[in-house]
Amino acid sequence: MKCLECKSDVEQLNNHHLSDCCGLTLQEYAIRHHVPLDLLVHESMVNVVDDIAEYSLPSDDPSIRALSILKVLQLGGAFEEQNNFISLSSDIRRLDELLWYLRELQVYGFQYRQEYNYTSTSHRVVPNNLIKTPIAYKHKFTASSNVLDFELFLAVLVAQAGEFHNGYIFLSLPINDEIGALLNKLTVKYQIRWKTLDDDADNKKTLYRTESLEDAKRLLALVSIYLKEIPCVSERYFSEVQHAIVSKELVFDSAHFITDHPGKCENLHGGRYALHVKIEGRIDPLTGFVVDYGYLKAIVKKHVIEKLDHQNLNFVCADLGWRSSTELLNIFIWEQLIEFLPGLVELQTYETTQSFCQYRGPSLEELQKNNGKTPLKHFSQPELGRSVLRQLLHRHQSAKNLKVVAK
Repeated sequence: MKCLECKSDVEQLNNHHLSDCCGLTLQEYAIRHHVPLDLLVHESMVNVVDDIAEYSLPSDDPSIRALSILKVLQLGGAFEEQNNFISLSSDIRRLDELLWYLRELQVYGFQYRQEYNYTSTSHRVVPNNLIKTPIAYKHKFTASSNVLDFELFLAVLVAQAGEFHNGYIFLSLPINDEIGALLNKLTVKYQIRWKTLDDDADNKKTLYRTESLEDAKRLLALVSIYLKEIPCVSERYFSEVQHAIVSKELVFDSAHFITDHPGKCENLHGGRYALHVKIEGRIDPLTGFVVDYGYLKAIVKKHVIEKLDHQNLNFVCADLGWRSSTELLNIFIWEQLIEFLPGLVELQTYETTQSFCQYRGPSLEELQKNNGKTPLKHFSQPELGRSVLRQLLHRHQSAKNLKVVAK
């Protein structure tokens, strides 16, 4: 086999040769030369069980820096325990970031592995990039001082658990008291406020977002020195990248009637709505996405589809109760999504294939400046009914005893 990097003939192409030849891993080599990994990986390298005997625990005491990184990875739920090992995995795009963690955590016995697995479900060789240490070394994790480098600790948390969308930072973190205390410290000491968006009981995680764009800027300023030190991560938060618009279509079936409308739509009727949600933003250099379609679908399904599907739209909220038009429906949907999707730029809701409404609502920052107030909220305003003109209702005897008059 000829190595396409050094042009030499090799009996078997593997990570040992590539390490000396060009510094690439076998997976990176396959991507660069657009060759299926299955053709490069020898059968002796597939589904291999890692040998604990190849690991050793250095005798050096961990530094405050190493301890800080280890603790935040533990707190953020980044480690996985399986088959007698504790591991931290990463995709190939973030390999240098993973090796940055390895450099700091070697004192805990961590080593790098690129493992190749074949399963009957994937029908192909799937690589996995990890740093690993035996579970038997776990006692070393808690034998160190509790003194931490807070800014480094926070930077690694943002690097590992953070997503950056339209200037806001999102963190998906385990539900525990330490996380709550950390976010409270950021608010009290550094004026970095957080909004709790969602609790995922199944995964035991909570989704947080910096409350405003200014909070995100303060957070990045606090940890920028360390973020710029961590390979790959600095690209996510500081690099100039291309922008794109992505769209997701979801459908729901609903009934409605149009109040005070002189036409057939005054009668209860139903149909299938097709909702197109459009998100604009930076293409994340670490994921290749503006937003993960899986996240987008989950958010829209939970906060819109589950509220509207097989429901009477007139009873979903007060202002739809008056006019459940696609125009007001779009405003309602926008309000459900903008907190989770600050890159939301447009909604299109099709009531039929020939009739649809296109809506571009206020940005999250604009809503925050207006204290969440949006137009067309007549029936949900607390001032409704307080006009001096309403006194006329009380003077009218007929208003006290409503009667049904048959025609």
